[in-house]
Amino acid sequence: MLVFHFGYTKWYMRIAPPSLPPLDLPRLLYVRTDRRVRKPRATVVMLHGLGNTGRAWDEMIAKLPSDIRIIVIDLLGFGKSPKPLKASYNVRIQARSVAMTLMSLRLSGRVILVGHSMGSLISIELAKRYPLFIKGLVLCSPPLYRTKKERVGAFMAAENLLTSIYSKVSIDATARPEYLLKLAKTAMLAKITSPSLEITEQTIAPYATALKASIIDQTSYRDIQEILPRVKIIYGTLDPFVIPKNLKIIAKNSNTISAQSIIAFHEVTRPYFKPIKNAIEDLLPQKIDKLNP
Repeated sequence: MLVFHFGYTKWYMRIAPPSLPPLDLPRLLYVRTDRRVRKPRATVVMLHGLGNTGRAWDEMIAKLPSDIRIIVIDLLGFGKSPKPLKASYNVRIQARSVAMTLMSLRLSGRVILVGHSMGSLISIELAKRYPLFIKGLVLCSPPLYRTKKERVGAFMAAENLLTSIYSKVSIDATARPEYLLKLAKTAMLAKITSPSLEITEQTIAPYATALKASIIDQTSYRDIQEILPRVKIIYGTLDPFVIPKNLKIIAKNSNTISAQSIIAFHEVTRPYFKPIKNAIEDLLPQKIDKLNP
């Protein structure tokens, strides 16, 4: 039985190597939900997307089996978690912060990671760094883009366009924060984004920094093809932020990665609930029937 707090020194060395800038150290994150059950069949850790909070998973939690432990975390810079001004907010510091938080909860056994959007990229980083502690990944709406050097073929235009838009948004959010705040408020009123979206004066800097460091300057497309745990990708055919061709190529080239498309947009809404539940159940150990062993 593996335990997260087992081998603490080794984990700490990987989470906070001496070369890290002193202001980019991992932080303990706010645990929004820790649904504990007696003798859990598994532990599921849920990571939200950019600009959102753990509240994004509220409806989904009610759909999951009652015999699993569920942990929902506000990522660094968002919700009630710390918002250090000079943090890089890339997937590496996010993953280290999640790992430190999970260690503080003294988990036993391997966990199933469920990530949405940026949370899916952080899940990949966690599986890359700590493969023995991860049972599997369920990635929703993952914005997996190739690096500029890797982009070839006709569909590179979509990646170039998206990253160009993200770059402009990141710059504008820093130069004209009032514009993004107004845009976020309008999107919330129009109900075209997650109800958990929280772009405020306190989160706008982490939002802009994370957009560039975690999504634009990512290596997740390559990293996902090298990780050990099983991966299920779920994406919406109406999602403007994913590149379906990238996801299909990744799944085609791997025996442990599969991709499923559904009719949905980017946010985790009702169409995602059943596919996510099924993906989690596929990773759970089978129940033992005591009457028919």
